[in-house]
Amino acid sequence: MARKAGNRTLRTRFVVLGDGQTEQYYLKHLKEFRGYNYSIRPRFFSSITIETAEHIIDELLSGGCDCVVYFTDYDTIVKQKKISKYNKFVSKYRKKGNVMICESMPSIEYWFVLHFNKTTRLFKDASDLLKELQRYMPEFSKERTFLENAGWVVGMCSDGKMDVATKNALEGLIERMRGGVDEHFPYTKAGEGIKLFESRKKDSK
Repeated sequence: MARKAGNRTLRTRFVVLGDGQTEQYYLKHLKEFRGYNYSIRPRFFSSITIETAEHIIDELLSGGCDCVVYFTDYDTIVKQKKISKYNKFVSKYRKKGNVMICESMPSIEYWFVLHFNKTTRLFKDASDLLKELQRYMPEFSKERTFLENAGWVVGMCSDGKMDVATKNALEGLIERMRGGVDEHFPYTKAGEGIKLFESRKKDSK
């Protein structure tokens, strides 16, 4: 997508934002392996808060960015007792149409698990979820030395596993929307972000 300015063609900007190292390295490797055309914030792989995310998003939008996708972990919001603040944050951008918020409950690792297994069992916390992920990826670690190697993301993208995860995630969201589930029912909107990445990749050709 592009817009004209005099005799120049200016590329519109597509930015993804991750609130922790895991999200940021995942998005970095995904971009390189899948050929997505977004930029990543923050640039230096540092964890950020809702307040920081809001500041970055507003700054990007005011600077002419045409789309921002934000990946965040809902368990962190709960632990920090920021549910009310987060709801206001989501409401602020809901009608804008150029901001997509992809939270995962309890964390992004649930999205990773869905590449291997469809499960809606309740996890006590992110540590419990990490143990579940390590059943399928025994080597997985939250340490930078592991995350910075692209191999773990390449493995999750192989053999159609990303399509499986997207389908599993959508079915989980539908079940959650129908109601009657525990407040800790796991879900992820990461698949919606992936669909957008794919669509924009096609638009840029």
